[in-house]
Amino acid sequence: MKINVISKKLIKPITPTPQNLRKHDLSFIDMLIPIPLNLGIVLFYDPSPSSHSDSIRSRIRHLQQSLSEILPQFYPLAGRYIKKDLCIDCSDQGAEFIEAEPADEDADFNDFVSKRESGELNDLLHSKFYQVDELPTDPLLSVQVTKFKCGGLVISVSVSHRIYDACSVGTFIATWANATNPGGAHKFEIHPSFESPTLFPRRNQPYGPESGPPENGPDHPKLIVKKFSFDKDAIKTLKSNIVSKNSMNISRVRVVSAIIAKALIGMDRAKNGLSRPCMFIQAVNFRGRTVPPLPKDSCGNMLVLSPSRCMSEDETDNCGVQELVDVLGDGLEKTIADCAEMFSPSGDAHGIIMDPLISSIQKTWGTEVNFVVFSDWSKFGFYQKADFGWGKPVGAGIGATPGEKMIVMMDSKEGDGIEAWVHLNSDDMACFEQDPDIKLLTT
Repeated sequence: MKINVISKKLIKPITPTPQNLRKHDLSFIDMLIPIPLNLGIVLFYDPSPSSHSDSIRSRIRHLQQSLSEILPQFYPLAGRYIKKDLCIDCSDQGAEFIEAEPADEDADFNDFVSKRESGELNDLLHSKFYQVDELPTDPLLSVQVTKFKCGGLVISVSVSHRIYDACSVGTFIATWANATNPGGAHKFEIHPSFESPTLFPRRNQPYGPESGPPENGPDHPKLIVKKFSFDKDAIKTLKSNIVSKNSMNISRVRVVSAIIAKALIGMDRAKNGLSRPCMFIQAVNFRGRTVPPLPKDSCGNMLVLSPSRCMSEDETDNCGVQELVDVLGDGLEKTIADCAEMFSPSGDAHGIIMDPLISSIQKTWGTEVNFVVFSDWSKFGFYQKADFGWGKPVGAGIGATPGEKMIVMMDSKEGDGIEAWVHLNSDDMACFEQDPDIKLLTT
């Protein structure tokens, strides 16, 4: 869908950033982001009874004002990245705010809410995933508000992954919604902090060269990013056949991950004519998992990649959902236990984050391994904490991220299901969609 930009401006913090906060260094975790990229979230809001043109213009002005009011709390987002110094210049250059509308004034808002492919939502994100750090004037935060003729609004937020993870984006959106809707029934106490560079300082060693967009990035014609929705009944059915090894409740994310993993293993077997070893990488948010715990509103890249053990060809040839639940759970439990030691007197945060990845690379080097990556965004409040004053979102989507066999898990609108955004090339996607369990359990 073609989008017409009506206006574009920079929104600056309502109060200047203090001099002692004008330089925000990258942490060593920030440096692990393999390529410069943006994280994108798209939120859909139904028309309200007062959705006439004057009301919408008032809402947009209010969004701009409240954004200016909260930027002093999120001062790095109003800055610019200085590549040679590996830091953010927090001199209040401003966040980008775009007002837009569909070129086709009869574009169907409800049709967009129901879109299952991320590529169809990318026009609603002003900054694509790879449009970051191209110029020293590039904003780190870009917001686009797209208004439909019916009164429906779409708010999209694009933030540089260089300094922010998805949890931080959720914290920002919740704070912005609170400021825009101060009389809302559901208020959240939010106190953002930026201690990552102090807790995880860079070391004097290379972290690998940066590169441009990968050949199989979201704009590559062969890559498809599609949403598969698992409702509470589907998840209940899955859980009824799973036995927990330690009597702990198995999360909906884990059982959905397991059924997707099973389908992807079957797809890989059909594609290659034989079973291959398989390893799962899970992104783990370690806020609240360290001792002492980091504040839940800590902003930055506060994540560790948790590799599972590598399943052999024989295991992948015969594995079921139970086995995959166990493999995924074992990897997570070890990582979570390691995170608890991160700040202990004998702890080594750098080693806890880096050593498992280095070990996995060494063990699988030179072998044909089927890698699958899971990232859980289900607890970041993109539905539940994003009421700007005209109701919670009626739909949410993501901007595509680079790489095949990447699965992003989001909460459902109802709060009891999972929306899985699966990244595959077009041939593999056609095979994945024919998996009996995926056909049976998803919409």
